[in-house]
Amino acid sequence: MSQSDHQLLIQSKPYLYASLLSGFLSFGALLDGQYIFAAQMAIFCLLLFVNRFKSSAGKNTKLSLQWFKQTSIALGFITIASLTLGIESAKIWLYFIPLLVFFVFPFKAALWLVGAFSVISMLALSSTSQSLENIQVSLNYLLYVGISCSLVYLRELRRRQLKPLRRTDNLTKAAIREHLDDDLTKEIQRSEREGSELSTMVLSVDTICKTKLSSKEQDTVTINIGKLLHNNLRLFDSYYLWEHHEFLIVLPHTSSSQALKIANALRIQIRKNIAMSNEAITVSIGVSGLNIGDDSGSLTFRATQALKETLAKSSNRTNLYREIEDIDANSKSTEKKSK
Repeated sequence: MSQSDHQLLIQSKPYLYASLLSGFLSFGALLDGQYIFAAQMAIFCLLLFVNRFKSSAGKNTKLSLQWFKQTSIALGFITIASLTLGIESAKIWLYFIPLLVFFVFPFKAALWLVGAFSVISMLALSSTSQSLENIQVSLNYLLYVGISCSLVYLRELRRRQLKPLRRTDNLTKAAIREHLDDDLTKEIQRSEREGSELSTMVLSVDTICKTKLSSKEQDTVTINIGKLLHNNLRLFDSYYLWEHHEFLIVLPHTSSSQALKIANALRIQIRKNIAMSNEAITVSIGVSGLNIGDDSGSLTFRATQALKETLAKSSNRTNLYREIEDIDANSKSTEKKSK
């Protein structure tokens, strides 16, 4: 599961409903005297709520997903321990743990974990009394796991087939970086074939703004900038998630001077429309135009260098790479004359 998918999941209403339902089930089991089952449901409820709280509080999404994985494994160990003790309510979790593991782990890792869990669980069941009933439970469980593995495998196969077709990030609406090299190479070839101009620019939130924001607020700002780009760029322009809180924008049929004007307009729009914690958000942008002999790597490299130069000197500024080259050339000529 990607981080953006995970973030969408834990902020969704079904996730909240599942958290509340697990809490009610834990309370009901406690009133009914099923203390082990109540404890398991309480742990699961805690898993869901803490995971949601970590995300809402601005924690790193990767750490939030890691917490979910570790707690799922812990719940599996509790289930195995309960089966060893012969607690009947633990059999219910036999059918739930594999589903949870397949949901949060990659397919191959989940397959090994479910296999280990199944073998140990079957051994735990065979060591208890009521052997005939346990045989029936074991057969039903193995049938369930087999069907689950088949369905999850088909889902994984479908996901891999569709992955090359997935071009945009769910949150920012930006194109995925894996497509950038091919897309930009095609744009360069078309520009050379038609004799038209092409520019790129890299946009980043200023460092001074990042230091004032939490991780969650920075992610929110990135999402809002992505939406602003989606609404303000031309139909034939494209933009990509570049680095964390950075976008790379491709501008076909656009000269360097025109790209500079577009960059300044976007910078002003962002400062005017995006704020967080009563602080206006500012960005800096590096711009580069297509030169003869450029490929996708050299074109993006120059835009990145222009951005680095800008961020090192100031904030809320747009910089054209050619200007940096001119400054360096002038400074070298001045040094030679002084010598």
